[in-house]
Formats: sequence, C-alpha cells, structure tokens
Amino acid sequence: MNTPEPFLSVEERLLDYVRNCRMDNGSYCGWRYREWGLPSIQDTFWALRIYRKLSRTPPSAGRTRRWLESELPSILEEGDPEKTANAFCSFQMMGLTFPSEKDWLSPLSKHLFPAGTTVLEIEGKIRASWLWLVLERHSPKPLPSIRNQLARTLERWMSDVREKRIVLDLPGFGALVEGLRAAGCLDKPIVERVLNLYREPDGGYRLTPDSRTESMECLWWGMRLDRLCSDKNTQAFTALEETVFSCEARNGGFGPRPGAIPDLPSTGMALDLLRNIHPRPLH
Repeated sequence: MNTPEPFLSVEERLLDYVRNCRMDNGSYCGWRYREWGLPSIQDTFWALRIYRKLSRTPPSAGRTRRWLESELPSILEEGDPEKTANAFCSFQMMGLTFPSEKDWLSPLSKHLFPAGTTVLEIEGKIRASWLWLVLERHSPKPLPSIRNQLARTLERWMSDVREKRIVLDLPGFGALVEGLRAAGCLDKPIVERVLNLYREPDGGYRLTPDSRTESMECLWWGMRLDRLCSDKNTQAFTALEETVFSCEARNGGFGPRPGAIPDLPSTGMALDLLRNIHPRPLH
C-alpha cells in the first residue's frame, strides 16, 4: 500500500514542529516553539522516536548525545522509572551505551511498594512496575525476587480488573497489559474481553468503560492493545483518522485533544496511529 501524498505533507509539517522544539544544547522541549520552556528527557525521547519512525537523522545529534550523557547522572540519582526508561531508550536510539558498572535498577524499586489502595495510586504503581520490568531485562544486575513479586501483583490486579473490583483508565489498563507481557504472563483472551469495554462503536476508544472521553493517549493505547491481542486489519482503524487530525495544530504538532496546545508525546502518538492506518510499503 502506498502512503497517500497528503500524509507525506503531514509528516513534513510534523517534522517542522519537532525541529522547532529543539533546544540549543540538543535537547527537546515541546514549549520551545513558544520561546520558553526547559529541556525535558520525556520530550527528547519522543522527538528522537519520531525521527527514528520517519527514518530521519536528528539534527545536531552530537549535541543531543552530549546532553543525554550530561543529564544521565541526575536522572539515575532521582530514581524515577519514567525518566530512567526515557533516558535508556534515548541512549539506545542515539547509539550510546547505558552504564553497566552502576546498579541503577535497585533505586527504582522504591516506587513499586507499597502498592497503595486508591485507583490513582494503583495506576501509578502499575506504570512504574511495567517500566521497571522492561528495564530489568536490560540491567547488568537483574533482581529476580522483585520481578517475581511484581508479576504476582500484576496478575492480582488483572484479576481485580476482570472481576470489576477496580476500574482503570485505558492508559492504566494498557500499562497493566504491557507489565504482564514484560513479566511473561500475558493472557490475550482476557485482555481482549476487557478491552472491549473501552471500545467505541465508531472504532475509537474511551477513557474508562463508563466515560465517553477520548484523547490521543486513549487512541494510542487502544490501537496498541488491539494490535497486540487481535488480528484486526488496519483498515478497521480508518474511523480514527478524522479524530487524530482534529488534534492537529497549525504548526504541525498534535495536541492531546482537539483545540489543545500540541506537545511532543501527543505528536509521536499521532504519528504512530497514522502510520498504522497508512502503513509504508515494504522494500
């Protein structure tokens, strides 16, 4: 299937937005085009991911590498799973080697336990657990005892979700599924049944089973889980295209919802969605 010509122009506008988000030191900030903002490891990760998705070389790559290397000690010291995962993936995309002599995994464990009791607390722990499990696979010092404990905890939470004892939003449910996949204990038929509660009749996805709210993140997680658990043809996702484009801003970026200020995570998710709707031909 050839990529429609209009979509190629979308990619160019999108790249213009990403380029305008680049800081002088090679990092990225979604607010850069508005002449203010601070460097962000999350925004840098999404910018690099967009360049990789489009098979483009990031401009000022040397500066970006130096910025990543200079920021890594403070990121590891902070011990935040999200920032550490963003840094790890950014290092990989830039061809850098993550430290092998330092135990950077153990400090992240403090974010995993105790699990908490409210849904918001549980959703935060689920996301941290998923990212920890992904990072643990690449750590020079694995921690199997924590990995096994996390797997049991995630399985218990999935049981609670399946029995409707707790209701997660779609990003939280997606993180739970990815955590179980990273732990090697994913049950796709169960995921498919639960995901059906989040589906909209027109092909979209809602934030929670009893909410009509949609966002770029909801669409992104919904498609990700659908592609993971079913053989649904990408043509079935074409109803999402109009919703995705309703979030496009005049500067080429995409916002989390129609009319919202664009940001790099939403722009990267929009690119993923559009690429799945309009896959590139294989060469």
